[in-house]
Amino acid sequence: MKTIIVYYSLGGFTKSLAEKLAAESGADLLELRPVKAYPSTGARRFIIGGRAAVTGKKPPLQTYTFDADRYDRIIFGSPVWASSPAPPLRSFIAENSATVARKAYGAFFTQLGSGADKALKKLAAAAGIADFQVSMVFYEPNKKDAHKENEEKLRKLAEMIQA
Repeated sequence: MKTIIVYYSLGGFTKSLAEKLAAESGADLLELRPVKAYPSTGARRFIIGGRAAVTGKKPPLQTYTFDADRYDRIIFGSPVWASSPAPPLRSFIAENSATVARKAYGAFFTQLGSGADKALKKLAAAAGIADFQVSMVFYEPNKKDAHKENEEKLRKLAEMIQA
Protein backbone atom coordinates (compact mmCIF):
# COMPACT_ATOMS: atom_id res chain seq x y z
CA MET A 1 0.00 0.00 0.00
CA LYS A 2 1.64 3.27 -1.14
CA THR A 3 1.61 5.86 1.64
CA ILE A 4 2.27 9.58 1.92
CA ILE A 5 2.81 11.46 5.17
CA VAL A 6 1.27 14.93 4.95
CA TYR A 7 2.38 17.06 7.87
CA TYR A 8 2.80 20.52 9.33
CA SER A 9 5.51 21.35 11.85
CA LEU A 10 6.11 24.65 13.61
CA GLY A 11 8.97 23.86 15.99
CA GLY A 12 10.56 20.96 14.11
CA PHE A 13 9.51 18.06 16.33
CA THR A 14 6.64 16.93 14.09
CA LYS A 15 8.93 17.26 11.06
CA SER A 16 11.60 15.12 12.72
CA LEU A 17 9.07 12.38 13.49
CA ALA A 18 7.59 12.55 9.98
CA GLU A 19 11.04 12.13 8.44
CA LYS A 20 11.92 9.20 10.71
CA LEU A 21 8.55 7.58 10.08
CA ALA A 22 9.00 7.93 6.32
CA ALA A 23 12.49 6.43 6.50
CA GLU A 24 11.27 3.44 8.54
CA SER A 25 8.04 2.81 6.60
CA GLY A 26 9.03 3.74 3.04
CA ALA A 27 6.34 6.45 2.85
CA ASP A 28 6.68 9.64 0.84
CA LEU A 29 6.64 13.05 2.56
CA LEU A 30 4.73 16.26 1.97
CA GLU A 31 5.43 19.18 4.29
CA LEU A 32 2.72 21.82 4.37
CA ARG A 33 3.84 25.43 4.69
CA PRO A 34 1.41 28.33 5.07
CA VAL A 35 2.02 31.37 2.88
CA LYS A 36 2.22 33.48 6.05
CA ALA A 37 4.25 31.64 8.67
CA TYR A 38 2.97 31.37 12.23
CA PRO A 39 5.10 32.93 14.99
CA SER A 40 7.41 30.25 16.33
CA THR A 41 8.29 31.78 19.71
CA GLY A 42 6.75 33.72 22.55
CA ALA A 43 3.16 34.28 23.57
CA ARG A 44 2.13 35.27 20.02
CA ARG A 45 2.77 31.68 18.98
CA PHE A 46 0.06 30.44 21.32
CA ILE A 47 -2.36 33.31 20.82
CA ILE A 48 -2.26 33.44 17.02
CA GLY A 49 -1.86 29.71 16.41
CA GLY A 50 -4.38 28.70 19.07
CA ARG A 51 -6.99 31.16 17.83
CA ALA A 52 -6.54 29.97 14.23
CA ALA A 53 -6.92 26.35 15.35
CA VAL A 54 -10.00 26.94 17.52
CA THR A 55 -11.79 29.02 14.87
CA GLY A 56 -11.12 26.47 12.12
CA LYS A 57 -9.00 28.74 9.93
CA LYS A 58 -7.70 27.38 6.63
CA PRO A 59 -4.61 29.45 5.78
CA PRO A 60 -3.40 29.66 2.18
CA LEU A 61 -0.57 27.19 1.63
CA GLN A 62 2.63 27.57 -0.33
CA THR A 63 2.56 25.66 -3.60
CA TYR A 64 2.98 21.91 -3.18
CA THR A 65 2.77 18.85 -5.42
CA PHE A 66 0.29 16.11 -4.53
CA ASP A 67 -1.01 13.42 -6.88
CA ALA A 68 -3.68 11.53 -4.94
CA ASP A 69 -3.81 8.78 -7.55
CA ARG A 70 -0.29 7.67 -6.54
CA TYR A 71 -1.33 6.85 -2.96
CA ASP A 72 -3.57 4.37 -1.19
CA ARG A 73 -3.07 5.88 2.27
CA ILE A 74 -2.53 9.33 3.74
CA ILE A 75 -0.99 9.73 7.19
CA PHE A 76 -1.49 13.20 8.66
CA GLY A 77 1.04 14.62 11.13
CA SER A 78 0.44 17.70 13.26
CA PRO A 79 1.19 19.38 16.55
CA VAL A 80 -1.81 19.80 18.85
CA TRP A 81 -2.92 23.42 19.04
CA ALA A 82 -5.69 24.15 21.56
CA SER A 83 -6.98 20.55 21.30
CA SER A 84 -7.09 20.93 17.49
CA PRO A 85 -4.96 19.98 14.50
CA ALA A 86 -2.77 22.75 13.11
CA PRO A 87 -4.72 24.81 10.54
CA PRO A 88 -2.53 23.93 7.51
CA LEU A 89 -3.93 20.38 7.65
CA ARG A 90 -7.46 21.76 7.33
CA SER A 91 -6.31 23.74 4.29
CA PHE A 92 -4.85 20.64 2.65
CA ILE A 93 -7.98 18.59 3.30
CA ALA A 94 -10.22 21.35 1.92
CA GLU A 95 -8.07 21.75 -1.19
CA ASN A 96 -8.03 18.00 -1.88
CA SER A 97 -11.39 16.90 -0.51
CA ALA A 98 -12.61 15.27 -3.72
CA THR A 99 -9.59 12.99 -4.04
CA VAL A 100 -8.54 12.28 -0.45
CA ALA A 101 -12.02 11.13 0.57
CA ARG A 102 -11.36 7.76 -1.11
CA LYS A 103 -8.09 7.04 0.73
CA ALA A 104 -7.23 5.07 3.84
CA TYR A 105 -6.12 7.34 6.66
CA GLY A 106 -3.82 7.53 9.62
CA ALA A 107 -2.63 10.32 11.88
CA PHE A 108 -0.06 11.20 14.46
CA PHE A 109 0.03 14.17 16.78
CA THR A 110 2.74 15.78 18.87
CA GLN A 111 1.83 17.58 22.07
CA LEU A 112 3.29 19.27 25.11
CA GLY A 113 0.34 18.55 27.37
CA SER A 114 -2.98 17.13 26.32
CA GLY A 115 -5.72 17.46 23.71
CA ALA A 116 -4.61 14.94 21.10
CA ASP A 117 -7.79 12.85 21.44
CA LYS A 118 -9.95 15.89 20.66
CA ALA A 119 -7.61 16.95 17.85
CA LEU A 120 -7.86 13.47 16.33
CA LYS A 121 -11.66 13.65 16.30
CA LYS A 122 -11.60 17.14 14.78
CA LEU A 123 -9.18 16.04 12.06
CA ALA A 124 -11.31 12.98 11.24
CA ALA A 125 -14.39 15.21 10.99
CA ALA A 126 -12.55 17.64 8.69
CA ALA A 127 -11.51 14.71 6.47
CA GLY A 128 -15.06 13.37 6.46
CA ILE A 129 -14.21 10.02 8.01
CA ALA A 130 -15.41 8.21 11.13
CA ASP A 131 -11.99 7.25 12.47
CA PHE A 132 -8.38 6.65 11.52
CA GLN A 133 -7.03 3.20 10.68
CA VAL A 134 -3.82 3.96 12.56
CA SER A 135 -3.02 6.76 15.00
CA MET A 136 -0.39 7.65 17.57
CA VAL A 137 0.38 10.48 20.00
CA PHE A 138 3.94 11.59 20.69
CA TYR A 139 4.99 13.79 23.59
CA GLU A 140 7.38 16.68 23.04
CA PRO A 141 10.93 15.86 24.17
CA ASN A 142 10.76 17.96 27.35
CA LYS A 143 8.61 15.26 29.00
CA LYS A 144 10.68 12.88 31.16
CA ASP A 145 11.67 9.76 29.18
CA ALA A 146 9.74 10.98 26.14
CA HIS A 147 12.61 10.23 23.76
CA LYS A 148 12.68 6.51 24.59
CA GLU A 149 8.88 6.27 24.60
CA ASN A 150 8.63 8.14 21.29
CA GLU A 151 11.17 5.90 19.56
CA GLU A 152 9.18 2.82 20.56
CA LYS A 153 5.91 4.39 19.37
CA LEU A 154 7.55 5.43 16.10
CA ARG A 155 8.65 1.86 15.36
CA LYS A 156 5.17 0.59 16.18
CA LEU A 157 3.51 3.17 13.90
CA ALA A 158 5.94 2.35 11.07
CA GLU A 159 5.03 -1.33 11.41
CA MET A 160 1.31 -0.51 11.28
CA ILE A 161 1.85 1.56 8.12
CA GLN A 162 3.77 -1.26 6.46
CA ALA A 163 1.08 -3.85 7.30
